[in-house]
Amino acid sequence: MATDRTLKRTYEVPADEAPGATCPYCGRPFRSERYATFHIGVDHPEECSEAERDAFDEERDDEEYDLFTFHFKAAISVFLVYFLFTFIYALVWAG
Repeated sequence: MATDRTLKRTYEVPADEAPGATCPYCGRPFRSERYATFHIGVDHPEECSEAERDAFDEERDDEEYDLFTFHFKAAISVFLVYFLFTFIYALVWAG
């Protein structure tokens, strides 16, 4: 178990899993280094070092790009489905 030093929280980590990363400021365990980087940038912005701030900014930029790509693909998919249904509707009525 890990303990959050600031809020005195206890986190249960399954026995068969080891945390991938731990917050150096509050001791919270995370499954991956990426989650720990986001946590440090959001919850400890005034305590983190310049390298940690740069890592957070880079991860945030990557996340924004992934989100933009997802939204773009979703919009294209909706457009194609709409076009397909319109085309099928036109074929049925023209038939």
